[in-house]
Amino acid sequence: MKPASYREEDQDAGGGMPQGVQILAFLCGLLVAYLGFKSTWQDYSRISKLHGLDRFAEAPGRFLRVKVRRDSTGSGQDYYPDVLYEYSVAGKSIWGWRLSYEEEPKPKAYWEGRLAGYSQGGSVAVYYDGANPKDAILEKKHDGLYRIWLKMLLGAGFLLVGMVLAVLPVGGWLKKLSL
Repeated sequence: MKPASYREEDQDAGGGMPQGVQILAFLCGLLVAYLGFKSTWQDYSRISKLHGLDRFAEAPGRFLRVKVRRDSTGSGQDYYPDVLYEYSVAGKSIWGWRLSYEEEPKPKAYWEGRLAGYSQGGSVAVYYDGANPKDAILEKKHDGLYRIWLKMLLGAGFLLVGMVLAVLPVGGWLKKLSL
């Protein structure tokens, strides 16, 4: 009889959920909320940057490398531009690698066509962020904002789910303290 009585007291005292599960839910909630916040913030910053491309300053530069590379982690049809260029800002030499803010891999023929006008050793206009001169591109082109907005909304969803996972155990703990 005593073990049955003990089990009833244990279930009532714990609120139906073991303390270890509550702590695990709280920690997982914090982690998911942090990752959701980080993703949302990065996407928000990217959207802000894409809206501010007109404010980028221009500097003369020269190509150190111009070629197309295959994406080693994707399918055999995924290619990216592989460019390296040098430019100067306030007398300081800086190397850049980004052609534009396009994210998606494309077929090899697409990138070969885009890079046809460029050659190693050739001069090029480099556009850089005045607040961060190391952030530079050669073409003010991007895939658009639709995909980034969707990704930001997904990150916000993870943030909300993580907050709920973290707050529920805390509510139970506060309820226990007030009794």
